[in-house]
Amino acid sequence: MSNYVHHGELLSVEKEHNSVFLELKIPANLYYFQGHFPSAPVLPGVVLTHWVVEYASQYFNADPSKFESFSGLKFQIIVGPEQIIKLKLSQINDNKYTFSYHSDHGKHASGKVMFV
Repeated sequence: MSNYVHHGELLSVEKEHNSVFLELKIPANLYYFQGHFPSAPVLPGVVLTHWVVEYASQYFNADPSKFESFSGLKFQIIVGPEQIIKLKLSQINDNKYTFSYHSDHGKHASGKVMFV
């Protein structure tokens, strides 16, 4: 059995009508840090986007199998081990969501995700 985990530790969840706010602690034993990069681990942006699709499914009933695309993706500040980041995920309509990851260090990533 592996000692690696595949998700950040969920510290808090706040749900409003069209938005959810998640606070995540990124553990040092996160699977995605393996080989990316050994001397200075960086959470790949594709993991952040994958989590957006998962959380859209969990909190807004978006169907991951109907994922269409991302747009306006911006990756500003890297995420490393033991950081606490906050995700704001908002529903624009039945098929479109905006997201933003930020922390005390600033904005890490943002964009929109569309489903068919």
